[in-house]
Amino acid sequence: MSFSAYVDSYPITAYIVGHLGLSVSDFCRRYEFDPTIVSGWQTANRSVFSLPADFVECLAITSDKTADQVRCILRLLEKQHFAYLATSPAWNITLFQLVPPISSKKIQREEA
Repeated sequence: MSFSAYVDSYPITAYIVGHLGLSVSDFCRRYEFDPTIVSGWQTANRSVFSLPADFVECLAITSDKTADQVRCILRLLEKQHFAYLATSPAWNITLFQLVPPISSKKIQREEA
């Protein structure tokens, strides 16, 4: 079964199609993920920081990389994706939206 090699800029799609050579639906079928959830992540422009660990592990298994390596690649793809959206007149992306979510940063508390 053939599929379009067109890759949009969303990091998960770009990784699955561009790096793994699979369609998103084939990947989801192989690892029993619901493809509508993955497309929902794309619609919501979900950050790679918030991806479920089991999804990242499946990407790692398929690509013979570690989960950390996959996360690094996805983060790079995400930066490229946001840079593309920032130049697109259809999107109004601000620099604030390019910053990783607070939940992914270590919070240091001052003790009195």
